[in-house]
Amino acid sequence: MIDLEEELRSLHEAGFQWALHCTGGREQDAEDALQGAYEALLDGSAKFEGRSSFKSFLFGIVRNKARSLRRKKKVGRLVALDFADEPEVDPVGAKAMERAQRKAAIRQALQVLSPKQRDVLELVFYHDLTIEEAAQVMGVRLGTARTHYKRAKNAMYEQLTAGEFQWLKKTISS
Repeated sequence: MIDLEEELRSLHEAGFQWALHCTGGREQDAEDALQGAYEALLDGSAKFEGRSSFKSFLFGIVRNKARSLRRKKKVGRLVALDFADEPEVDPVGAKAMERAQRKAAIRQALQVLSPKQRDVLELVFYHDLTIEEAAQVMGVRLGTARTHYKRAKNAMYEQLTAGEFQWLKKTISS
């Protein structure tokens, strides 16, 4: 059996980042979704039965709580990721400008993706889940998650290597 308190402690930061993603970056809603997930685990209404990793189980609960909040508030679909700010070593220099351009390019490319494509990228790249675990969190079949993942990567590549972001093509290729 798992030590629930220890698992929740170790996954708190990642769970909050996922909750932020699920709520479109709204911190109060993310806190409410994560709190709701914790309550469901502690009061027994959500029971971990070991059919997946605890992380993907927790992320699934958080996603459902965020959906519930969204329904109650009648908010639209999920929006793009809010990347954690990197410390600015040289805020007026070329490196800071390049970082800002790259972040903007990624945010812009993410806007083209469907919400499920954004979700699978978030789970796989930022929360280190496998595509299978991401499928469990998203409540879709593995093949569907793989399709969203592949299409998302292709769309991101096309967006980031087109037009004004040619500099990124060199970065991706090397």
